[in-house]
Amino acid sequence: MIPQKIICVDIGSTYTKGAVFNPTEDRFKVGARAVVPTTVNYLPDGFYKVLEALIPGFGSEHAYDKTDFPVFFSSSAKGGLKIAVVGLVPEMSLNIARLAAFSAGAKVCAAFPYRLGKSNIAQIESLAPDILLFCGGTDGGNERYALENSKMLAASKFSGTIIYAGNNFVADEVANTLSDKEIVVTENVMPDFGKLNIEPVREAIRKVFLEKIISGKGLNEIVKKFEALPVPTPLAVFNLAKAIGENVKDWNNFAIIDMGGATTDFYSYTDAFHYDGETVMKGIVEPLLKRTVEGDLGMRVSAESACETGTDYFASLGFDENKLNDLKTYSLKISESPEYLPENETEKMFDRTLAGACIYHSLLRHAGTIEEVFTIKGRIWAQTGKDLRRINKIIGTGGYLAAMGRNNEKIIIPSEPSTPCEKIPLLPQKFTYHADNTYVLPLLANLAEKYPKHCAVTAIDSLVNEQQK
Repeated sequence: MIPQKIICVDIGSTYTKGAVFNPTEDRFKVGARAVVPTTVNYLPDGFYKVLEALIPGFGSEHAYDKTDFPVFFSSSAKGGLKIAVVGLVPEMSLNIARLAAFSAGAKVCAAFPYRLGKSNIAQIESLAPDILLFCGGTDGGNERYALENSKMLAASKFSGTIIYAGNNFVADEVANTLSDKEIVVTENVMPDFGKLNIEPVREAIRKVFLEKIISGKGLNEIVKKFEALPVPTPLAVFNLAKAIGENVKDWNNFAIIDMGGATTDFYSYTDAFHYDGETVMKGIVEPLLKRTVEGDLGMRVSAESACETGTDYFASLGFDENKLNDLKTYSLKISESPEYLPENETEKMFDRTLAGACIYHSLLRHAGTIEEVFTIKGRIWAQTGKDLRRINKIIGTGGYLAAMGRNNEKIIIPSEPSTPCEKIPLLPQKFTYHADNTYVLPLLANLAEKYPKHCAVTAIDSLVNEQQK
């Protein structure tokens, strides 16, 4: 039985958000909402401010009984879980490891194929990721790189957690070499050539996340008092996308764009490969549900890097040198002061332009490609990555996209690249755009794993169809 009142809170890097959800027969009714600035030095302070706004009189000193209302919460307040990946072949084990990390709600800060060199180790030490996901080799396959890389890591100053998910024939030897490090051994992410085994790695990452995030900035107090464990915010949205795809009719080919101040997350729920007799698959067939995150594409903290990345996109819009320089100046301004809001029409236009660049490049990076390949039997098409052409619905969420929806402002989602290229990106061709105007999806996502059907129906009900292509 679903409780009659549920509180959901999301602790973000900038704002802490909360809402009350009341169940009906097949969905949730969204009640009171609250948003306060995140109290970065001690996260429970902002958490309690949200609870007081949702339930007047409830503060940090209030005795809590979970029979009153259960609490579900997510967090990205430490900037997300940062992972570096070490694999073997870029198109195979390394790619699968990246998919596993993304699906667990992590942010991949670097990826290294084959043998680690001294410069790679220096980069890992400098980046200081929370987790190093160490894989490579099928079970019974290549052993050399796993053994050599384990020796390099053992001699390094890396102090985070190492998750080994490579060739299990050498797992004991790897674990012994890395015995002075914090190491977790799990099943091979690619036990057979081209075979995905993501779930054990996801579970290992989830456990490390709980250990890492709870120990920081007072979250252990929330966990202890409310008997609730945090979920990485991107993982919560991943769970919601899965719930929608599995429980809502006609929502089996869709994408979600979650645009924040620091990153743009892209989720797709669609079959990755469609055999047509003329196209062959190069590398692995990616999963039905896929997430990628772009750390250089954001509306505030990452605005300066988004501006640098989006040069070709701005050129396609007809930006001359003067206009581009003005955009660069504005991007630097808001990256240094993320709380700044546009004060005139020119600055609002710059915000829309940056949003377009974030969408454009996150979509291009998420999508697979096809290219012509000539063989002794004639011409064929070779596909790498995921085919997004059958996506017919796209959801926009995150603070800025929600605000655009409320203001009836359209976003531009490309169906082709701005410049011709040899490898043709497999982009959505005909779709409807649905805006999360009330910014409820990230909060609702906290309930998606436990109450998937209710969450899926509520999520779709909350969307507004803004435009059609």
